[in-house]
Amino acid sequence: MREWQQTKFKDYVMPNAVYYQSIWAVRDLERMENRVAELNSQISSGKYGGSIVSDGQRNYSQIRPTENRVVEKVVLEGRIQAIRRALNIVPEQYRNCVMDNIVHHTKADGYSSRIWKIWKQRFLFHVAKNLELM
Repeated sequence: MREWQQTKFKDYVMPNAVYYQSIWAVRDLERMENRVAELNSQISSGKYGGSIVSDGQRNYSQIRPTENRVVEKVVLEGRIQAIRRALNIVPEQYRNCVMDNIVHHTKADGYSSRIWKIWKQRFLFHVAKNLELM
C-alpha cells in the first residue's frame, strides 16, 4: 500500500525521503522496544554470548560486548523517545488510529478522515524533527 503525504498544510510537508523514513521508524517501534528489553536483560545478567579471549588482534568489539550493548540500547532508547514525544502531540483519541494506520495500514473507521490524516501528518513531521531527519 502506498503512503501519501498530506500537502494541504505546507508547514508540515517533508521531502518524500524524510516522510518515508519517519513512517519506517514508526513501523520499527515495536522491534526497537523489544530489542531494548532484550538488551536490558543481557546487560543486567552479564550474559553476552561471546568470548573475551583474543587471538592477538585488537578487536575491541569482542573485548567489550557489554559496552556495545549499552551503546546500542542508548541509541534505540533515543529513537523510541523521539517517536513517543511526537505521539504526545496527537490528541489521545487519535493516537491509536494514527498508529494503527501507519503500522498496520488500517483505515480509521469512526473518525473523519480529514482530521486523523492531519494528525498523522503532524505526528510524522514531529517524528522527523525529533529524529533529526530534517
